[in-house]
Amino acid sequence: MAFTVQNIPIYFKKQEFYLKQRRLRSAQIPIMTAAWTLHMNGSRETLITNVSRNGLVTGSVHANPVRGWYDKRSGKITFVRYIPGGTINGINNQLYEGYIQKSVLDSGITLTGTFVTVGDRASAQSTTFSWFAEAIILV
Repeated sequence: MAFTVQNIPIYFKKQEFYLKQRRLRSAQIPIMTAAWTLHMNGSRETLITNVSRNGLVTGSVHANPVRGWYDKRSGKITFVRYIPGGTINGINNQLYEGYIQKSVLDSGITLTGTFVTVGDRASAQSTTFSWFAEAIILV
């Protein structure tokens, strides 16, 4: 009985260490240039991201420019999608915020988060929506 009791804490320590190590690797995935399939609010678009060494994000979603930031240490990405049109020019935009992670099922890389719509299509009841993006090409 004493032998079994001694092995249990060792097993949990190894398991705990493995989980901590895996979280660090997932959050520190570098994205330089990538193409993503973006699923948002019931539609599917292509997201192109270019990340500079200092974390500045540029790219596009369905021919609309995006600008933002990527923090490699935390795996957090934040960007604004500039959508032309609307009653007031420049007010019809979307603010995206999400985190990068590795998929356990297929070893793919995904971005997951929420976005806020500002402008013509926004109302008090519907301003925040969920989104996720699956990597197509990572460079």
